[in-house]
Amino acid sequence: MPTMETLMCEITAKATLHDHELNDVPVLNPGDWFGKTWLLEIGGSYSPLFLIVEADSVQDAIEELADNERYGHLICVNDDDLGDYPEDERHYGPSGQALDLDHLMIHGQEGSKTPFPCHYCGGDLPEEGMLPTEFYCREDDR
Repeated sequence: MPTMETLMCEITAKATLHDHELNDVPVLNPGDWFGKTWLLEIGGSYSPLFLIVEADSVQDAIEELADNERYGHLICVNDDDLGDYPEDERHYGPSGQALDLDHLMIHGQEGSKTPFPCHYCGGDLPEEGMLPTEFYCREDDR
């Protein structure tokens, strides 16, 4: 039986963005915010990175990303580069780190119970996947 930590690492998502199917999208924070999901797009060029983040708001999704060990470096500014970011224009993360949000897009509808619809896949989930709200309820049963 996989541990909860292993299961969380294996969770990916399927979604549709502007008629394009997104598969195997990494999920940050699954089961931790009532299934309220946001799609984060980092890069915005020919090959952006997509992440699903479970969070209450856009700001909370940014904070989850900033503190994430695997992906946080994509928006956190290295101390050596702080001079390129004027103090009065900086954004800060929850741990006090300066953030570069220039190449971050967030898809989802503020105020919605499901800001960005998707299905969770992987781990020991059913082959057809599961709605994040169902995953959250399932996590309550542990």
